[in-house]
Amino acid sequence: MILELFRALLFAGLPVGAASYFLFSWYLRRRSGTGVTSLRALERDLKQDRKERSKRRKEQKRGLVGAMAEGAHFSREQQLDLVHNKWLKFGGGFYGVVGLLTYAVVELGDVWNFLVGFESLWSLISQFGLDMLIRLFVEALRNFIVAIAWPAYWLSSGIIHEPWLWFPVAYGGYWGGARLALQRLGAQRAVG
Repeated sequence: MILELFRALLFAGLPVGAASYFLFSWYLRRRSGTGVTSLRALERDLKQDRKERSKRRKEQKRGLVGAMAEGAHFSREQQLDLVHNKWLKFGGGFYGVVGLLTYAVVELGDVWNFLVGFESLWSLISQFGLDMLIRLFVEALRNFIVAIAWPAYWLSSGIIHEPWLWFPVAYGGYWGGARLALQRLGAQRAVG
């Protein structure tokens, strides 16, 4: 039981806490005028932001053909915001943080297996083609689906032996990381 708690802290609590801290810090820095002081208000703000982004995305899809004809470019902010946007695609909050981490674990594992599957760089280059691009796209889509269904992925992975212990530890890491980001922002505002 003690060993399982230690494993849960090491492999769930710390990664989820660190990811939560960085994601919420990033979110709070970008929305510095909100004055959010509690985790509940922060999650409400995040949910509203997710709805607004979804609405904007739908509007952009309607105007995408015209924008492509004009040669529109993505702003630097849009290019640098890929991780944050992926977090929001996974739902934001706790579910989104763990979904994002699951996506990273699965995707990095696939990239590693992909690269190790070739004998040399020349072998990789010689086999590169449309079929490889299609396989990579299908794998990325599959990984996205796996990440959305992260509870099933982690429960079937064989890593978690006591889910009743791991999930509260992971949520505690999420809560701690988000609270730390809020406190740090409050301290910076007091000094600045």
